[in-house]
Amino acid sequence: MKAISVINFKGGVSKTTLSFHLACFLSRSARVLLIDIDHQSSLSLVMLRSNAWQNLVANNNTINRVFESYSNRHVQMPGTEIIVPNPMQRPHSVNLYPNLSLVPAQFELDDTEIDLASTFFSNPTMSDWDKRTLMASWLDSINAQANFDYVIFDCPPATKIVSQNALACSDGYIIPVIPDELSSRGVTHFTSLVRTKIDEKLEWLRQAARVPSNVTPNTYVSSTQLAAIVPSLVKTAGNAASGMTNIHTEQLGALRRQWQGAVLPTVGKHYIGIPEAMNAGMPVWDYWGSNAKRSVKNMMTNICTELKTRIDAL
Repeated sequence: MKAISVINFKGGVSKTTLSFHLACFLSRSARVLLIDIDHQSSLSLVMLRSNAWQNLVANNNTINRVFESYSNRHVQMPGTEIIVPNPMQRPHSVNLYPNLSLVPAQFELDDTEIDLASTFFSNPTMSDWDKRTLMASWLDSINAQANFDYVIFDCPPATKIVSQNALACSDGYIIPVIPDELSSRGVTHFTSLVRTKIDEKLEWLRQAARVPSNVTPNTYVSSTQLAAIVPSLVKTAGNAASGMTNIHTEQLGALRRQWQGAVLPTVGKHYIGIPEAMNAGMPVWDYWGSNAKRSVKNMMTNICTELKTRIDAL
C-alpha cells in the first residue's frame, strides 16, 4: 500500500481537484481509499452530493470520529462504517469507479482540531505522540495495508494536528502550487516544515515516549518524501512563446531551476471544463459538458500518469 498526502498550507491551489482526479485515475486498476480531512468538506460534497453527505454527517460517520475519539472519551474509534464504498455510484448511471472508496469530512472537524490540540492525558509527550498517530492507528485497525493499494489524503490549507496525522502515515506528499512568487517561495518553507517540524518532531516524540515497536502503528512513516510539485492553475496566453503569462512563465522557470526533477513535467493549466466537471461531481474524462475539451482531458491524464509513476517509486 502507498499512502500520499496532497497538501499545501496555501488554499485555492487545486488540492481537492487533484486529489479527486488522482484517486479516480488510480482506481481504474487498483483499490483506492480517498480520505477527506479538510473541514470544508469540498471533496465529500463533490463525490457524494449534498443529501448523501448530510446523512453521513447526521450519523457522525465521517473522519471526524477518528479524531474525536481522542478528545471525547465518550466517542469510540470508528471502524469501517465511516468508509463509503463506491461513492460515485448514481441511480440510473454508469458505475464508473467501483474500486474507489471515500471517507468523508464534516465542518465540525475544525472544532475537533481545536479540542484535540488542548487535550492531554497523563504524560504530555505520550499524548502528543498519540494524537498525531490517530490516523495511522485507524488505518491499522481496518487492515488498510491488505485492503487498499493506495490511500490518498485531501488535506486542508494548514499543517495543524489533523494534517500532521495524514503526513505521519504517508509515504510521500504532493504539493500543488500556483507558479507565482508568493506560492513558489512557500514551497521551500513548506518542505522544511514537513521535515523538521513534523517528521523529525514526531520521531523525537516516539523515542522520548519510548513507544515500543510492537505498539507503533504499522502504517506510521518516520520520513515522508516529497513526491512531486504540481504547477496548477497556470494562466494561458496565446501570443506568448511559452503559451503562459509572463509571471507564470518566469516563476515556473524558477521552480524548475530550484527543484529540478521534483516539478512535474506536465503543467496544470487554468482551463475551462475542470471547474464544471467538479461541479457535476465527476472527473473531466467522464464529463460530457461541451466545455470539457480533449486537451483538458489529456492534460489531466498526463498529470495523473506522471504522479502514479512517482508514487509507485516511493
